Amino acid sequence: METPQVRKLELVFGLLFVLLAIVGASYGAYTLWNSLVATKATLATTVEERATLAQELEKARAENSALAEKLAGELSKNEGFSSQITDIASTVGTLTKLSQTDKELLQKYSRVYFLNENYVPSSLSTIDGSYSLDKSRAYQIHSKVRAYLENMLTDAGDAHVPLLVLSAYRSFGDQATLKTSYKLTYGSGSNKFSADQGYSEHQLGTAVDLTTADLKTTTLAFATSPAGVWLTSNAYRYGFILSYPKGNTFYQYEPWHWRFVGVALATKLHDENKHFYDLPQREIDGYLASIFD
Repeated sequence: METPQVRKLELVFGLLFVLLAIVGASYGAYTLWNSLVATKATLATTVEERATLAQELEKARAENSALAEKLAGELSKNEGFSSQITDIASTVGTLTKLSQTDKELLQKYSRVYFLNENYVPSSLSTIDGSYSLDKSRAYQIHSKVRAYLENMLTDAGDAHVPLLVLSAYRSFGDQATLKTSYKLTYGSGSNKFSADQGYSEHQLGTAVDLTTADLKTTTLAFATSPAGVWLTSNAYRYGFILSYPKGNTFYQYEPWHWRFVGVALATKLHDENKHFYDLPQREIDGYLASIFD
């Protein structure tokens, strides 16, 4: 049987338990509240930081855009400078070529321009004897033209139309001697087919007279021979042109006389069905820098 003291003690413990429960609940609520307050503060800070970061990011994007535009502008300038440098280099290269190329090589000499008795090509080379009509003679040609000529003669042979050199470089004196012999034989009629000394393309070292083993000489029959037909269709590929075609006002038709003027100019003349002496000298001079390209 419970005594009054026991009941009092139980009551005190009960009150203590309730008090402790209230205190515990209050502490938990306080802790939760503090946690919520801290979380809210953290969220506020995070939002503020995110806003700051967004502003910085937008600023960086704007700066990058400005830098990209500036870079594009500089690149454009550089491209312009590069183009100018390329143009300048090309011009310098052309001027260098012109300074190193004999300006006489593309002049018109048939009764137009004159080569004096002292003119000699800068360098002469002997044509391979297998391409010569007269095996006992050493025919010479401008050293830079030799490869073009021999390539043409080789390809003609491969095409079963072998060509032979009948005449090539002739000095001022050689031409004078030849013209004198023609005058003795033909009189003034020699002017129709032979140039006076100083007016012959042969003195340049870039002209050759061609024939075949069958014909053995300069003759109009060469024009309709397989070799002559092949030359008409292909000589321009090697830089050679027919100086005196039908109807020219300088000499009689000479289908055997071929002059080197460079692939570019020879191709232009072939494609446009024009002749060397039809062009103004100013236009011809524009091809001098590329004559050996």
